[in-house]
Amino acid sequence: MKSTITVVKKVKDPVVDFAANELVRYLNLSGLKQKLEIVLDLCEMRDVNDCIQIKPCKHGYLICGSNPFSVLFGVYRFLQELGFKWIRPGKRGEIIPQLKNVKKNITLSEKASYKYRTICIEGAASSQHVIDIIDWAAKNGMNGYFIQFDYGTHFFRRWYEHDDNPYMEKEKLDEEKVKNIVTKIIKEIKKRGMRFERMGHGWTCRALGIKGEGWDPAVDAMESVPEDRRNWIAMIDGKRQFYRNVPLNTNLCYSNPDVRNAICDAIVEYIQQHPEVDAVHFWLADGSNNNCECEQCQKKRVSDYYVMILNQIDEKLTEKNISTKIVFLIYVDLLWPPESEKIKNQDRFIIMFAPITRSYLQSFADAKVEQGIKPYIKNKLEFPKSAGDNVLYLKKWQEMFKGDGVDFDYHLIWACYYDLNHFTLARVLYRDIVYLKNMNLCGFISCQNQRASFPTNFLMDVMAKTLWNRKISFKKIIDDSFSNAFGKKDAEKVVSFFRKMSDLSKPFYEPVFIPVPDEKRIKQGLENIEKMKKICEQFRPFVSKKAKNTEGPITWSWKYLDYYIKMLDVMLPAMQSYLKRESDCREKFEKVFEFVRKNEKILHPAFDVSTFIKVMHWRINEAEGKS
Repeated sequence: MKSTITVVKKVKDPVVDFAANELVRYLNLSGLKQKLEIVLDLCEMRDVNDCIQIKPCKHGYLICGSNPFSVLFGVYRFLQELGFKWIRPGKRGEIIPQLKNVKKNITLSEKASYKYRTICIEGAASSQHVIDIIDWAAKNGMNGYFIQFDYGTHFFRRWYEHDDNPYMEKEKLDEEKVKNIVTKIIKEIKKRGMRFERMGHGWTCRALGIKGEGWDPAVDAMESVPEDRRNWIAMIDGKRQFYRNVPLNTNLCYSNPDVRNAICDAIVEYIQQHPEVDAVHFWLADGSNNNCECEQCQKKRVSDYYVMILNQIDEKLTEKNISTKIVFLIYVDLLWPPESEKIKNQDRFIIMFAPITRSYLQSFADAKVEQGIKPYIKNKLEFPKSAGDNVLYLKKWQEMFKGDGVDFDYHLIWACYYDLNHFTLARVLYRDIVYLKNMNLCGFISCQNQRASFPTNFLMDVMAKTLWNRKISFKKIIDDSFSNAFGKKDAEKVVSFFRKMSDLSKPFYEPVFIPVPDEKRIKQGLENIEKMKKICEQFRPFVSKKAKNTEGPITWSWKYLDYYIKMLDVMLPAMQSYLKRESDCREKFEKVFEFVRKNEKILHPAFDVSTFIKVMHWRINEAEGKS
């Protein structure tokens, strides 16, 4: 059938071409037969943040954006106004209305609240999982994607090799396949005009001449390192060796100019070879309290040596007239700012605040300072736990660095499995993002599972909607997210279920036995689990009926909720056993693992079973005193 839609492109750009194709594709899928002309153009609203405008014109509509990505998002916003919805990544989340004609007088003008709105790969992921989340991200206003390491091999291996699920078929993943996967992913990122970020940890390994694509233990130990570079490894307790036998967690002797030169040269060479990358992340080794204790390294903080390398990288890139941004990390040992060194060319860099030791019970907006900044004692550092204390370290860095900054945070990787019902965490996430401007940060990188839509996509919706518009109300996000996913008629029932369940799980949201057993929280948690069981029993028949009888795009929302309540049948007794520290705690959690493993073939587009199991093992180890 011949399309009745005419798209006039006022600008030549492959991203705008893609936007035009998406517009025609979706309107054709809606069955629209009305003749319509839509003009796509760049608008006069040029800003560091993305801007979009939609307004009626002679034969249809004008959709403008401040850059090609904004034009694409403008197309998706226009489609949303017509009733199209993307309620979770992948085909299971696509709602396509049937249209007889297009609404008249759609007029809007919007500007993103934050410049950087980025998703970072974590967890276990397939090629399709990543492509699905990139597609969803662009449709919901997220403008960046970040592949940790060069190829993210660790994350792909976790999915394809299925080491934690015997019911899933293992697939061999060699270097060639990983490279092909990443090539395909980069194409999807670039097709949408999104920012592409790469690397992170691993530069320390490259300087030594070894691979750093994950946290694997060293197989051949020091033999893999050239003999003339073995003295580059950080000296700890008088020995230079891989830190706990993990190369990626091994820092180097940064006072050694040869080490700094090797890191700098590796980064500059990489950037020259990868012009497709908009921002390269330069992080030191992972882990903490693992820095060199040699006499020379004791003379400065590790952050001083870090800044020396940053300045060196900038000088070399400037000489070569290369404008690629460098993202530097303040994280664990690097939370303490330099004492003597300063970043010279601040436009080159983006500061990335990564408060990995923070609590997710309080947002940055609501948290109070508890202990202040702790003394800097190399390799005996105590890290901040409260969100408020974490912010103090950022502020100290910001006394020296005035450039762009982002929060690199972990709400959707581990915390989402402590608050399985997501409402407590969602409010913290919402408040965190709203408050970023108050922290002089201009964006957010979500270090997250690529499948974070089980039991619902609520956390993802909160993240994307608030990053685009920090003035949106939390209630508005709740109403839209659940109405879109479950239908307006039943949304409030589902909201009530998750809100109650999340409130009741607060006593055991964070570990109850660390540093010492919290008897009050344990007692309250045990009482609350009994209430949670009753809520599930009351809600089960309604959800089961909906899962069986609902038709159309929202079917999967009910199916996931039905599976979730069945999972809670084994999960809640396991949590009781955890709180009581019963001898069969591990056995009861194995029933949970068996349930999710057996159902992973159905649940995997929405649920990262591998990471869920990993986090639940932390619960078990805590109860057994192994933390």
